[in-house]
Amino acid sequence: MLTLSRLRDRFVEDSRPGGPGAAPALARALELIGWGSVREPSPAELADHLLLLLDDCVHGHGDVAALAHAIAQALRDTGPLLDGGLPPVDAYVPAADELLQRYIADEGRPRRPPAFLPDLS
Repeated sequence: MLTLSRLRDRFVEDSRPGGPGAAPALARALELIGWGSVREPSPAELADHLLLLLDDCVHGHGDVAALAHAIAQALRDTGPLLDGGLPPVDAYVPAADELLQRYIADEGRPRRPPAFLPDLS
């Protein structure tokens, strides 16, 4: 379930001094929802824009539904024009929700190898 507290915890962890930043995880989440097949903007470029929306939610209005709608608007505005027309922004909200879920889980994060444990036998 997507909650402000989970989103805030993840964002604060990412953006702490020395942290990895939220943009790389947002770019990975975009790739996982299929954004890599879109030519422009790249997942990294779009992640930089979405970072501003995420920061505004976490440190400002605190409305996750409004954040999802703003992300849906960004996906619609930057997505490909398939037939000259686009569905309404609300059609992109499920993708925005999935993006946020994947950002929180960061399923695409490179995993560190397990730490070496000395043989204690």
